[in-house]
Amino acid sequence: MTDISAMFVRKQIDAAHNLPDKAALYASVGLSEEAAGLPETRVSAEAYYGLLETIADSEWPALRFHMRVCAQMRCEEFGAVGLALKSAPTLRHGFRRMGRYARLYNRASDFSVEENEDIYCWTHRRPEPARLGNFLSNEAALATFLTLCREASRAELKPVRVQFAHRREGDIAGLVEHFGIEPEFDAEVDKMQFALEDVDRPNPVGDAGIWKFFSDHLEQMLPPSVSEQDRLARQVIEEIAAMLSEGVPQLAEVAARLGMGTRTLQRRLAEGGRNYLMLVGTAQRQLAHELVKESGYSLSEIAFLTGFSEQSAFTRAFKRWEGLTPGAFRQERRASMHPG
Repeated sequence: MTDISAMFVRKQIDAAHNLPDKAALYASVGLSEEAAGLPETRVSAEAYYGLLETIADSEWPALRFHMRVCAQMRCEEFGAVGLALKSAPTLRHGFRRMGRYARLYNRASDFSVEENEDIYCWTHRRPEPARLGNFLSNEAALATFLTLCREASRAELKPVRVQFAHRREGDIAGLVEHFGIEPEFDAEVDKMQFALEDVDRPNPVGDAGIWKFFSDHLEQMLPPSVSEQDRLARQVIEEIAAMLSEGVPQLAEVAARLGMGTRTLQRRLAEGGRNYLMLVGTAQRQLAHELVKESGYSLSEIAFLTGFSEQSAFTRAFKRWEGLTPGAFRQERRASMHPG
C-alpha cells in the first residue's frame, strides 16, 4: 500500500476538536508530534485511513473535520507544486501540468484532466479497499485541490458538478458547504467539472515567466513516469501475492480489495494490454523467485505459499520461468554466496 505525507496527518489531528489527546492520535499512526513536523516523514495509507476513521467516530454523523482541513490549505504548503498552480496564467494551464506534478506530494492517487468543447473535468482515482478512511481521503483530495484553485483564481470559484465513486454514510453538509453544491455518489470516478469560462479566466497573480520557472524546476524533480495501467497492474500483483497461500484468488476478490467492480478491473487491465491470469503468473513467479532465493522454506512449502496444489506443478512452472528447477536454482544461489 502507498504512503501519505505527515503534513496531512498533522493537519487532520489539529482539526480533531473532539479528541483533545493529540499525543494518542499521533501514537496511533506511529509518530510523535515532533516527527510529524519533519517534511520527509510519511505514514502508511492504512494508518492514515485508521486515523481519519477515529476522528470521524468522534464527530459522527456530522463529519466536517476533513473539510476544515481542506479549507485551510494554502498553495505555499505544497512547495513548488502549489506555487506552480498559483502562478499559472489560467486554471487550464495549471490543470494541464498538475496531473503530472501532483504525484510529488500525493503518491496514493492519480489525477488527470478530461476535456472537450463542453466539459472540463479534474478527475481523481485511488484504487484501494472500500473503507470510510479511504472515502474521506478521496473527498479531501478533491476538496484540497478546489481550495488551491480558489487561491490561484478567485475565492468564489465553484465547480458545476462534483462526483465521488464511493457510497457515503453520514451527514454531507460539510461537503456541500465546501464545494458549494451537493456532490453525487456511486459515480464511475471522482471528478470536479468546471465551467469553461472559469478555467480560462486569467488568474489574478498568474505570471507566465514565474509559472515556467516552477514548471521547469518540477520537471527535474519528477521520478520516471509510471502509467496508470502500470501502477494498477503492480497493485493487482501485490494483492494476488498476499493471498496466494490460500490458493490463487478469484478476480472478484482482488477487485473488492482494490475497491472496484470486477468488470471495471477487467476493463482497466485490458486498457494496459494485460489480463488477470497474466498477472497471477507474474505474482507467482516474483514470489517464488524471492522465496527460493532468500527464505528457509522447503520447496514443498514454497509451492503451497505460491498457490500451487502440487509440488510437481510448481517445479514445472519454476523451470519454465527460470530455466532451472527450484532445487537447482537454490543450490546455484548458495554456491554463488559461498564460493569454494
